[in-house]
Amino acid sequence: MSFTAPQTASACLVAIGLSAMASTAQAQAIECGSTYTVRSGDSLSQIASDVYGSSSDFQIIYSANSAVIGSNPGIISIGAELKIPCLDDEVAASTANAAAITEIQTTEQMSAPTVEMIRVVAGGNWAPFLSEEQAQGGMLTEIVNVALENAEGSPDYRIDFINDWGAHLQPLISDHRYDFSLAWFQPNCDIVDRLSDDSKFRCNNLLWSETLFEQILGYYTRSGEPAPTSYEDMFGKTICRPAGYSTFMLEEHDLVEPNVKMARDDTPQGCFNGLADGSYDVVALAVDTADGVITSEGLGDQVVYNEPLSQVLTVHAVISNTNPNAEAYLETLNDSLLDMKLKGQWFGIVRRHLTEFRAANQS
Repeated sequence: MSFTAPQTASACLVAIGLSAMASTAQAQAIECGSTYTVRSGDSLSQIASDVYGSSSDFQIIYSANSAVIGSNPGIISIGAELKIPCLDDEVAASTANAAAITEIQTTEQMSAPTVEMIRVVAGGNWAPFLSEEQAQGGMLTEIVNVALENAEGSPDYRIDFINDWGAHLQPLISDHRYDFSLAWFQPNCDIVDRLSDDSKFRCNNLLWSETLFEQILGYYTRSGEPAPTSYEDMFGKTICRPAGYSTFMLEEHDLVEPNVKMARDDTPQGCFNGLADGSYDVVALAVDTADGVITSEGLGDQVVYNEPLSQVLTVHAVISNTNPNAEAYLETLNDSLLDMKLKGQWFGIVRRHLTEFRAANQS
């Protein structure tokens, strides 16, 4: 995935930020459960604000319409027809097989399974996506669990939580102790020479499943200051990205030293508080995480989300390209994932988890 934020709106495309005083969407009554036709001046965040009362809920509109919107949620096409989900509609109960999920306390080498099976290792502490504390182990765990449960041939499989993310790629799947690891963002491997060593390793050693989820990355700046309209506008700035978080999405747009100064605060909260007090100029973070932090830290009037610069990051299950079963296992998982998307099962799981997570954070 590679794109550049537009400098001006074309006749058929328009971008608008959260700071707009009004929009076409605001002037219309948009109801959930309907199809909305995009008009000039609309943005996903403003549509979400009009429908749900919160601009931060645009992730669920994007998830329902990603094929229509494309890779930049900050730019939507005039005339595009968007499905507007209802957050309080009843969704089908989970069909995930909870017995397939276990929690492992060690990353030391374990005995091979007594029968041939697809072994999946999942990380945790990433709600609502991967977490032992979430229902069905989180959204991504449930998606993969249901996919494998309904896969052609009914393969034996198991999903183990091991909360040592650093061990997943090496040695757990590189040595084939596990087949898949959940879950990883895919760098733009077309520009591998410009990527960090970590991203190069992923490009050179992993095979990627069909997309499990598309997460939106946002760039946040201080209120009252000129908003960047291109990635180059952030050159010379100090960009905070929490320690341990990938930076490939910044590398793709040359947001690397010496073009920018990278800051690696310990937590997302530290990044946003540093933005508010002037220590940092920009925070780069997924919007679902950022929205929760901004609310909890009471920074809503001090922080601006620059919607036109949004990036879509795709999340995948990965398998080592040296795994002798890689091709067969990928086909098994991918075919079932595509079937889930066609039948609406995938979005049902996504909507349930996002809605429950939203309700928990707003309570």
